[in-house]
Amino acid sequence: MAGTVHIGKAAKQAGISVDTIRFYQKLGLIKSPSRSAGGYRLFDGDQIHDLKFVRHAQVLGFSLTEVRELLALRQKHHACSEVQSMLKRKLADVREKIKSLDRLEAELAGALNNCNRELRLKREVRHEDCCPLLTKLDRMNGSKSNGHVSSGRKSGNK
Repeated sequence: MAGTVHIGKAAKQAGISVDTIRFYQKLGLIKSPSRSAGGYRLFDGDQIHDLKFVRHAQVLGFSLTEVRELLALRQKHHACSEVQSMLKRKLADVREKIKSLDRLEAELAGALNNCNRELRLKREVRHEDCCPLLTKLDRMNGSKSNGHVSSGRKSGNK
């Protein structure tokens, strides 16, 4: 067939792996390609365009279910309001993730500052005795010890 390429070349042109193409095909995200006389998958320009569309939508953070919706909307006239609605939901999700990551960053920075402060205040420090992060994580688990056996620790058992 003129204008078709084997799966390896289609994968390279789309910037994805051969396994990803097979996965997309299995999910029905792309049309089944025609086959050569030897049984090899042959992809045309439209199918490669669809592969690139799926990849770019995923890069934007859309799930494969959302990509399926976008592919369907691509076939409709006047789909802008539906796409806009999807974009608003995705943007809200991204903003929430950013807030969550900001909180995580602050907590990790605080834990690092606490560890540095404790290390500056004490000499010959063992993490079992002073590490605020390990202590906090142990408390969050409802444990009084960190579960490590240390030769330097005294046990309550005799």
